[in-house]
Amino acid sequence: MEYALGTVLLESRPVAALAAQNGWWRLDRVVADVPEGGLRAVMPDWSRLIDALDHLPDEPLPAAARIDHPMVLAPLLYPNKLVCVGAVYRDHLEQMNLPAERWAKMPLFLRPPTTSIVGPGRTIRIPGNVSQFDWEIELAVVLAQPLRNATEAQAVAAIAGYTVGIDFGARDLLDRGSAIGIDLVRAKAQDSWAPMGPCIRPAGQIAAPQDLRLRLWVNDELKQDSTTANMLFPIAEQLATISHIISLEPGDVVFSGSPAGSARSESEFLKPGDRVRAEIEGIGTLEVETYGDEPAAQ
Repeated sequence: MEYALGTVLLESRPVAALAAQNGWWRLDRVVADVPEGGLRAVMPDWSRLIDALDHLPDEPLPAAARIDHPMVLAPLLYPNKLVCVGAVYRDHLEQMNLPAERWAKMPLFLRPPTTSIVGPGRTIRIPGNVSQFDWEIELAVVLAQPLRNATEAQAVAAIAGYTVGIDFGARDLLDRGSAIGIDLVRAKAQDSWAPMGPCIRPAGQIAAPQDLRLRLWVNDELKQDSTTANMLFPIAEQLATISHIISLEPGDVVFSGSPAGSARSESEFLKPGDRVRAEIEGIGTLEVETYGDEPAAQ
């Protein structure tokens, strides 16, 4: 059975859910011993869960487990860490007029507040003081096991699965002229700017994560169209490298970089009411909409 895993809102609380057979199902009514809470509560027992799902009989899921009209949240609510890797796609470097070659050190940064993570829907806030709001589709990698000073083989074995991520940011808040460097918190880490979902596709279902097509549309106009084969630093190397800098834990998420196709001019930047659709082959489609807000604190 092909399936994915996510989190839905039921009776005002997050519940782990199974996306399969053209519907959503309560995970605790399909598999035994599922803890309360969203999917994050399941991460420490991920291997057992996947083994149980992979051995389900090939028959309809129980009707009592079906969720009608689910409100889908981000699959992982507030993981311990969200790590972002940047400037690792050849075509993105070419777009920035930089040499399309590996850096001496893989660029990455830690996005401090995981409140930047939201799910699908009208969830993306553009503060009133932002005029250059940009998008970047990213393959988001979810960890099932801890990693510290890992080899690439150990890193691959620790992957729980993959989901679709969008890295939103405000170019006009980067403050590139500052004497102390660019401001990645104001420009990249505000609430709602890292949507992901709608589900996590287990790693065992993705045979070739380094050959996945990524596409992003703004108001149905295709903006990004590339493949993970364009990564200069493959996923296994990314995870192993990060693990030599910081410890990774079950449920941590790594945004693995974005290809070319972000906004190139003032006329392309996002405005309140714009719709963004991101799709990664074999993993899913994430659809969000932007809305306006009062100016953010300076």
